[in-house]
Amino acid sequence: MGESCFAIPLSIQTKLYLMSYTIKKHTSILQSIFPDARNGFLSDLYDLEKRVCSINTDYCNGDIDYEDYLLEHNQFEQELEEILQPNDSSLLYVNGDPRGYGLKIQSEERNRLYKEQGINIYSDWGGYGILAPELN
Repeated sequence: MGESCFAIPLSIQTKLYLMSYTIKKHTSILQSIFPDARNGFLSDLYDLEKRVCSINTDYCNGDIDYEDYLLEHNQFEQELEEILQPNDSSLLYVNGDPRGYGLKIQSEERNRLYKEQGINIYSDWGGYGILAPELN
């Protein structure tokens, strides 16, 4: 019989191990970029990511007006700074497009981190560093 071209299914234990490893790696990368981030910052980022995506979708669907949308985004930017405590807040970006991730690092900064320090944070097609990606 010929060999199968299909991947061997992973056990649940292997999947959990890989997921745990990926989360720890992402956390370590973020800690190297934001050493002053508050304790528990990763879960705070994921909570904020969900809220950003929800407001972006609501605005896109016409469920909230522009003024409310701007107020929410300003609050999100402040919360993001409180969570990560960056040296330069202009490096952070709260995306307003509901089709992508909401919390990002500017693409120029992501490129600089990679070239100068070898830090390779998860990124989207636009080159932005993603702060709270789906890690599964």
